Amino acid sequence: MAKFKRKEDEHTSEGLPLVGIDSGSSSFKLLAAEPTDPQHPYGSQLRIVAADQSTRYRCVKKGIIQNTSEASYMIRESLLLLSNRLHIDNLPTAFTLLGGKTMRCIDVTVKRVMGYRGPIKMQLIDEMQKECLTKVDKAPSAQPIASLDARGAEFLIDDEETVHNLEAGHVLTRVQGVYSTFFGSPDLREKVTGSFERAGKSIEQSFARPSALLEALASEQDELIGVAIIDMGSDTTTISVYKGGHFLTTKVAALGGNNITMDVQQLGISAQNAEKLKLRFGSAFMEEEAPKTVRIPNAREGEEPILVKTDFLSTIIVSRLEEIMQPIFAELKKFEDQIGQVYITGGASKMANMVEYVQSHTTLPVAYGSHADWLDEQTEPQFYGPEYSAVVGSLLLGAKFRQEHPGKALPGTKVPSGGKGIMKTLTDLFTQENN
Repeated sequence: MAKFKRKEDEHTSEGLPLVGIDSGSSSFKLLAAEPTDPQHPYGSQLRIVAADQSTRYRCVKKGIIQNTSEASYMIRESLLLLSNRLHIDNLPTAFTLLGGKTMRCIDVTVKRVMGYRGPIKMQLIDEMQKECLTKVDKAPSAQPIASLDARGAEFLIDDEETVHNLEAGHVLTRVQGVYSTFFGSPDLREKVTGSFERAGKSIEQSFARPSALLEALASEQDELIGVAIIDMGSDTTTISVYKGGHFLTTKVAALGGNNITMDVQQLGISAQNAEKLKLRFGSAFMEEEAPKTVRIPNAREGEEPILVKTDFLSTIIVSRLEEIMQPIFAELKKFEDQIGQVYITGGASKMANMVEYVQSHTTLPVAYGSHADWLDEQTEPQFYGPEYSAVVGSLLLGAKFRQEHPGKALPGTKVPSGGKGIMKTLTDLFTQENN
């Protein structure tokens, strides 16, 4: 039998740090990390070894990249900056997040019969996942759709045993798998892929944003009793409900924290000052204490400063929140009897009293989601913020992907010089400069 030789331009991820990119609407966030336990990377903590945040272009709207040229420039420049901070030649690949205003989720079933009883291989498991994605891509639809990600929900082994995780080496004759499969507008996938191609970089693997958040925020107990995650972004707000291996629903509202900022801006102040005012003095829940008066520079040069009372500011915030969250709360209500915990996350969740606001609309327990347990004790404080939960989740899923696919080729990439020792001396973890 002829053997296939790996192309000379194909290299593996060995020696490369895990790199995750979150192409949010207000900035591109990148984290590079290494597992604290290299022998057991999936499940170990992460050591953040470099980071960058690019705000050069606002090229994402409602979670969808609008300009691939601008996005590719940010990707290429940020990966170059990370490479320099890590003192390595090149970071050719990254794990990415997919999601946006059209994203939804359904269960897709696939089957495999091996013809003999023996250990299943990772290649066959990958083929089952790809079949789910292909089924969605080829499904008849009134609007064009494209698959984004498929996460294994449950597997029936030889018509007898049901497991939630199918691993290579599991002995079986036949298997039926159910996958929570995410899909949406083709732009959600194609714009990200196109941006990486223009940047001359490869996507090691893409993950649906709700799947990454589940990985970062939910415990095994949460997954068992049922958990809802409300992701409050700049331009979109998403609710995902997960229980017993399945994503029961994913719904995206095409409004977010930027809409509140724009409302505050109508007071006559700049967008930058409106954002600061919202986060520092705004509240999502009307407080009983006496209101304060805040003095803010007028957006018009030479005009008198704007005086804003904090109770009026909260009225503006809550009014828009009611519009943003109405479809989210409606979806939460549908699955209330299957949920034991609600987590809120995302940059817009940093407004004061957001937990209290959400709690006032449900009988379920509500808390801020936290990925702190996944970060080692040397982590800089800013990386504990809710705006980093999704990209941390992509790193965790990336660690699992590499563990399951050791030596997987990365077409068109080059492993940086220095081999396994490249992560020993690292500096300059973060910059807030506009790159």
